[in-house]
Amino acid sequence: MYKFNLEPLLNHRRYQEEVLQKELAGLKKRLAEEEHKLGALRKKIREFLLQFQKKQKDGRPASEIKLYFDFVDHLTKEIDAQHQKVLEAERNFNFKRQDLTATLKKRKTLDRLKEKGRHTYQQEQLKKERNLMDEVAGFQFRLKP
Repeated sequence: MYKFNLEPLLNHRRYQEEVLQKELAGLKKRLAEEEHKLGALRKKIREFLLQFQKKQKDGRPASEIKLYFDFVDHLTKEIDAQHQKVLEAERNFNFKRQDLTATLKKRKTLDRLKEKGRHTYQQEQLKKERNLMDEVAGFQFRLKP
């Protein structure tokens, strides 16, 4: 029976891979949420600007128009802040994905090493079996009259 000496390390790498996959899934979900919030803010400002254009055509007082401008400015700052959150979430997601890729490469290297060792072990076992069979055949040949 083949025993891979680095099996504990391989198991650890698999565990690391699972942890990173879960973290990556969480970061992907967070990124989607942040992008959704950004989309909602952009939709909100578009709708508000359409309302503002209608109000402007109606000839509103300057004080009311200034309130609209202030609110648009506030929404623009909120969109910029949300955009920064999206960028940060993307950065975190990409870093975690790179970590996962590196961990996958390390695990696959160990998998290949294990498979190579298993193949070598099987070849040695086949060679021992052939030698034993040759020895038995030679012994039987010597015993025949």
